[in-house]
Amino acid sequence: MTFYSPEFDRHIHINRKNKIRRLSLKVCRVTGKISINASLYLPNLDIINFFNKNRGWISKQLSKCVVSKIVDKGLVLPVEGNCYEIVSNNHVSTIRFLESNKICLPKNIINVGHAVQKFLIVYCKSIMTPFIIEKSNLFKKKIQKISFKDTKSRWGSCSSKGSIMLNWRLIMAPPSVYKYVIIHELSHLVHMNHGYLFWKLVGELHPSYVNDREWLNNNGHEIRNYVFKDNMFI
Repeated sequence: MTFYSPEFDRHIHINRKNKIRRLSLKVCRVTGKISINASLYLPNLDIINFFNKNRGWISKQLSKCVVSKIVDKGLVLPVEGNCYEIVSNNHVSTIRFLESNKICLPKNIINVGHAVQKFLIVYCKSIMTPFIIEKSNLFKKKIQKISFKDTKSRWGSCSSKGSIMLNWRLIMAPPSVYKYVIIHELSHLVHMNHGYLFWKLVGELHPSYVNDREWLNNNGHEIRNYVFKDNMFI
């Protein structure tokens, strides 16, 4: 269910579930989507009143939303914490890095965003996969599967069977940050929780994890905000 707000010029999404006990409100920092979680049986008028009481808070959150960045020629894109300008060149046949901090594309590429995305995913795999395998030896447990996805909220995950998933957008973060995420997920091979022993292990293997986690909390939304295709991601 949705209703339109002329004040914010967007539809407000209402998620109803029987197990929800109290009203809650969320504004997506990337897309500006406004969602209200409500009980299945709560009257619509109560939801509208709740929305109206929180219009000031909603306005404040929307002001923090980051403008999406369309990946195209001329854009400066972060890769491993460094800035690379996307350019085209008649003398190259495949997309590549140049020493002058540029990502160079052949002239005939039409969908720049899609091409750069594929290039970054391949590069991400080439950098992170060997690091994962190397560090997994410390845990004496075999990694069953390594995958890279563009997930909406998670930066990584580790299953009890040893399957590691990472968000390929981490390649845009400084190396210390994506290495922290990898160590974080590998540590779940020993502790499938976020208790004291888990964080103790993470700290032993990656001493700068507090700073790297803070970097991700403060800057991760910007990494997610690059649009590589025609459709918006969240």
